[in-house]
Amino acid sequence: MERGNCAFCREDTEADVFLLGRSEGRPFSYRKCRGCGLVFLSPRPDGREMRSYYAGEYYGQGDCKFRPGLEIFRSYFASRRVRRVQAFFPGPGKALDIGCGQGTFLQLLREKGWECGGTEFTPESAARASRRGLPVAVGEFDPERFPRHAFDLISLWHVLEHLRDPRRVLASLPGLLKKGGIVALSTPNMESLQAEVGREKWFHLDPPRHLYLFSPRTLDEKMESLGFRLVALYHFSLEQNPYGWLQSLLNLAGLPENSLYGIL
Repeated sequence: MERGNCAFCREDTEADVFLLGRSEGRPFSYRKCRGCGLVFLSPRPDGREMRSYYAGEYYGQGDCKFRPGLEIFRSYFASRRVRRVQAFFPGPGKALDIGCGQGTFLQLLREKGWECGGTEFTPESAARASRRGLPVAVGEFDPERFPRHAFDLISLWHVLEHLRDPRRVLASLPGLLKKGGIVALSTPNMESLQAEVGREKWFHLDPPRHLYLFSPRTLDEKMESLGFRLVALYHFSLEQNPYGWLQSLLNLAGLPENSLYGIL
C-alpha cells in the first residue's frame, strides 16, 4: 500500500476521511482534498498490487466482458456514444480511445470511416480489441508512444477514475490533439443523488480500482486549469444510471456486495 494524494493540488493525505468503502471485506478510505474538494483513495494499492484487482474475472471470459445478451445492449450504448461524438465533426477523423476495453466503440467508429487506435492496461484485455483488427498499445498510458497533434478525438470512457495520475494524463492530451480536437470522457458523479444515497454501498464507488472520484464542478475546474473548454455536459447515462441505482439499492438491502454484477 502507498499514500495517495490529490493529483492536482498535490495535497498530502492528512485530509479527513470522507467515505469508507470495502472490497472483498477489506476496508478502504476515501479522502477529500482540502484545497479543491477532489475525492481520492488513500492509502491505495501500489502498482504491482493493483494488478491483482484487474484479474481475469474483472474483464469477464472470452472476447466479452458480459453475457452475450447483455453485450447486445452494450453495443447499442456504444453506438449512441458514436453518434454523440460524431455530431461535433464534419466527417470521419482519427480517434484514440484510452482504456478501449474490447474495442466496441472503436469498431463502430471505424465502420463510420474513422481511423482508430486504443490503449489497454493489461495484455489480456488488449488482446480482445486486437482480435477486432484494432491497434492497441498495452500498459499504462504513455503519451510518448503517440504522434503529436495527430488525433481529432481522444476518449476516456470510465477510465479517468482508474488513473494513478489523472492530471499527468489529461495535461498530455492537448499535445496529441489536432487543432479543434475534442476530448470526450465519462466518469462517476461523486455528487449525484445515487452516490449520496448509496454512500459506502454505492456501486460506482468500486474501491480500490476507482482512485479518484469527481463531481461536475471538480472535473470542469481541473479540465479548465489544463486549458480545456467545456462544450457539452451530460448528467444521465442510460447505460450506467438505472443499473447503478438497482445494484446500489441491492447492496443497501444487505445482499452480497455487487452480486447482480457478478451474475451478469
